[in-house]
Amino acid sequence: MRSLIALIEREYLEHRGAFVYAPAIILVLLAVVLAAATGFDRIPGSATTLGNATKLFEFGFLVMSGMWWAYLLAALFFYVSDAFNADRRNNAMLFWKSMPVSDFTVLGAKLLAAATVFPALILGAILLNAVLVLVFGYVALARFELLGVPDLGAVLAAAGQVLLFAIPAIVLTLLWYAPFYAWVGMLSTLVGRWSIPLAFLIPGVIGIFEKLILRGGGPEHGYILSWLGDRMEMVRGRSVVEPELLQQGPFMALPTLGRLVSQIDWTQLVGGLVVAALLVALAAEYRRRIIIA
Repeated sequence: MRSLIALIEREYLEHRGAFVYAPAIILVLLAVVLAAATGFDRIPGSATTLGNATKLFEFGFLVMSGMWWAYLLAALFFYVSDAFNADRRNNAMLFWKSMPVSDFTVLGAKLLAAATVFPALILGAILLNAVLVLVFGYVALARFELLGVPDLGAVLAAAGQVLLFAIPAIVLTLLWYAPFYAWVGMLSTLVGRWSIPLAFLIPGVIGIFEKLILRGGGPEHGYILSWLGDRMEMVRGRSVVEPELLQQGPFMALPTLGRLVSQIDWTQLVGGLVVAALLVALAAEYRRRIIIA
């Protein structure tokens, strides 16, 4: 267990740029923008359509949580594509091979860091972002009588409901996309920095060959690419958040989370986790047998 913790801590130390420094810079820039926005002479007209100031805060919390969620997914993709090959570039391979830790454990620790430590850091950024919106939002609304200054307890309750939905939603999203991260990680073990273009090129080439073999038969984009396109979508159809967000009442986390859970294909999710474990095992076996330094 101590070796696993050390491996995860090492990932944190080597990749603080994307998950600590970059979010900190974004938050500073956001604070500057919000400070400038408080000097506006009037409140945006679109904000008044939300009905009341509490709903405005609620909408802001949801939007910023979604933006940080998108940042996390993109940053983790680049992190995994780098982390699975980083040992070879910084000459740490021989050191880790001398440790009583298997290659599967080393690579598994990288994915575990991607599923725990780094999302937790982004969650911290979301909370700090919420504080900024709350502080500057109160300053701005205090200057206008159109919406009034909302009750602090109601705003905090709305933020709590958003977080109550956002945290499980982020966890489910990471589990759903685990095989895609494992795929680019395995390619990184094989080819290094070329893993990102190859992660898209290989399925594309396979899809082209499939179309040539089928001679235009089957789905428009072929069976493989059509399946991958469907697999990329965790929830199909209308957004699970939109109905709850557009209603006049407060956002309720549990009904929204219930809709999300009911629309997930759990067979696909569990199967994806099995595929992710197999891809990591293949990468570890290649690393154990082929890579020496």
